[in-house]
Amino acid sequence: MKYLSLKTAKTSKIGQRSQGDIHYRILTDQSHQQIFIVITSNEDIGYFSKEIVPFEKIEKCIEGISPNIPILSKLFKGAFIGQSNNNAAFMAAILRNEKLIAPVVDAVKKHSIQPGWDIWETGMLSNKGKPFEPEPITPTTENDNSELDDADLVLLQIRAPDEVPTKQRSKKS
Repeated sequence: MKYLSLKTAKTSKIGQRSQGDIHYRILTDQSHQQIFIVITSNEDIGYFSKEIVPFEKIEKCIEGISPNIPILSKLFKGAFIGQSNNNAAFMAAILRNEKLIAPVVDAVKKHSIQPGWDIWETGMLSNKGKPFEPEPITPTTENDNSELDDADLVLLQIRAPDEVPTKQRSKKS
């Protein structure tokens, strides 16, 4: 598929201990019928998927959730094929930057869905755009936990006690 780049931007990560910005593009198809989002780079360490995510997959992640219900970043994990633990948090940062979700007061890791997703999408599709050639994607199953805080790492260990998260692995001789 050929894409048009509608917007290039960067935003701060939302993790408490995260550093650097993530860069992303908002794309459309040649006929301006669909929106896509792609994370293009990370200024700090941490894996992520460079896959081109259809906006409709992101919308499906929040389908049926009321705007006044706090949500977690991990809700957006289903929009990706890639398995990096950073994907969902990076997407949440992008959606915050685009004003589609907002931080919940007194809950650093939670977001609230904002109104106007359809207006945002229509506005994006009204842009002319410039041709964009995506980078080839190298499939990976590498899980990276650098965006997780200590509480999240504990939850991972509780759910899968036989798997130790990446940043706590020790090399065996």
